[in-house]
Amino acid sequence: MSQKRFETIFFLSALILSTVLTLLVFRPYLTLLAFGGVLAIVTRPLYRKLHRLFRSEVSAAFLTVLFVAVVILLPLSFFLAALAGEMVGVFAGLRGQLTAFNMPEYLAGILPQSLHSQIPRLMEQALSLASGLAQSLSSNLIGLFSNAFSIMFGFLIMLVSVYYLLKDGSRIKKKLLAVSPLADEYDEIMFGRISVAVRAVMGSILVLGVIKAVLAGFFFWVFGVPAPLFWGGMTGLAAFVPVLGVSLTTVPAAAYLLLSGHLAAGIGLLAVSVAIIGTVDNFLQPKLVENKTKIHPLLILLSILGGLKFYGFSGFILGPLTLSITLALYDIYEKQFRDVIMGRPPSDSELPEKSGDQVSVQ
Repeated sequence: MSQKRFETIFFLSALILSTVLTLLVFRPYLTLLAFGGVLAIVTRPLYRKLHRLFRSEVSAAFLTVLFVAVVILLPLSFFLAALAGEMVGVFAGLRGQLTAFNMPEYLAGILPQSLHSQIPRLMEQALSLASGLAQSLSSNLIGLFSNAFSIMFGFLIMLVSVYYLLKDGSRIKKKLLAVSPLADEYDEIMFGRISVAVRAVMGSILVLGVIKAVLAGFFFWVFGVPAPLFWGGMTGLAAFVPVLGVSLTTVPAAAYLLLSGHLAAGIGLLAVSVAIIGTVDNFLQPKLVENKTKIHPLLILLSILGGLKFYGFSGFILGPLTLSITLALYDIYEKQFRDVIMGRPPSDSELPEKSGDQVSVQ
């Protein structure tokens, strides 16, 4: 083996090993860095305007991060804290309220005589369901508050990453272009697809939050829940909460109706919550994302569902992002590398154009 070949193999091995070790070191914070990158892409137009106004990267990045913290994170955190306290109280007292409410007498008045013998079993199942809901929600919320410091630290890491990605984004991009073995035209395609996918997904999430708020407010009004406009707005915010989502408001509202003696309304609200409000994103989000990314809605739906299963909560962004990168690579392969692999040089018409697929992220 020649000295040059040995040096090349040694260098590449050291490079791969050090990169893997670095990723392992960063592993606890990769999700936070990913969300920081998402927020940096979404807020970059604001950063550009502030940069033109103040002529300072530091000031523009700091004010953009301050906007993210004050306008987005802090109100959402206060809402979650207040709503969590209310939900714990509602579910913790649900069993006692069911016991205090004369449910056997109420059921005997609305059920046929032939089903009266089943009332004790129905009561037992209702109490068991209430206890299970209370225990499940309480354990999730207790875990949330017990990890409050870790959550706040994670927010801080994410905000710091947003700051530096905004301030140094152009230099980071130039460095990536310099070390990439692909031609700059192909790298620009990749950056453009990533930017479009992130903005499309985040835009669809905001639109779906508004749609869920409107739907919830309408159904709260139909089924007689007090203050339907207020609780519809709360449902729109709750839609951004992982796992629990709109159930943070719709389940307590249905419980209120049931305990108030409105059995049909309570069951109806639960039904529309599960069948319509909770699943509307499965139908609308792929279409909303398709309008921006030009990717088939079936692939988008599968990337979201599969991303949630593979990546966890962050999969609702990372899934479509992975799909966009993969399709961009296939486009590059089709335009350039397929003919090279098959031994035919590409024609000029097959080379990538700088319009259409490319979106500036500077």
